[in-house]
Amino acid sequence: MDILFGSSGLVGSFIAKKLKETKHKFLAVNRKKLSFLSDEEQQIITDFSETNFLDVNKGYISLGFPLEWHDLIFMRSKIKKVFQEVDYVLIMDIAQRLKNSGCETLSIVSAVGANKSSTNFYLSIKGRLEEDLINLGFSKLILARPGHLLGKRPKKKDFGTRIIEFIGFLSHPFMVGKLKKYRNIKAEKIASLLIEASSDKYGDGTYVIEFDEIKKI
Repeated sequence: MDILFGSSGLVGSFIAKKLKETKHKFLAVNRKKLSFLSDEEQQIITDFSETNFLDVNKGYISLGFPLEWHDLIFMRSKIKKVFQEVDYVLIMDIAQRLKNSGCETLSIVSAVGANKSSTNFYLSIKGRLEEDLINLGFSKLILARPGHLLGKRPKKKDFGTRIIEFIGFLSHPFMVGKLKKYRNIKAEKIASLLIEASSDKYGDGTYVIEFDEIKKI
């Protein structure tokens, strides 16, 4: 069975829908009921420690504290702690539980530019997370490092997000070579690539997804 954390989010919702479409046996762990999933396909919890990790073959984690666009550049001091608790502590706890239960394949949504040595707080936490996930020793680990994600969001896009997407649209043709990975990309595409990379088509190892490419590292 596959297990998914974060199916109410942009990428996670597409993962859930695609697993459903392809008749995969999966369980989406949520804090609220989602209308597009059946009762058998989701577990509603208030504490992730309540989750049963037995018989899980593949795990997908698409969790993240909701940020404003400017927090990605310079994060507000008042949210740094809660951001770290969700995007590092919670994810590491889930990953460790999965590994301890015998799960050998983990796919996770990280971020382009993730680097624990970065002076950017957001990217440093993402980089630290990636390194510590690698050290857990999953047989197969897939790290998606998308740029700005495109797709319909629950909240109306603010002015800053619209500007980012507009600039991304204009610069898209010129972002080639090493810059290609910074392009805006549809969340649905990232979901498809995560599912593909976790399939038997790819052997054991650590993989990164940068823009639309799956690379073994």
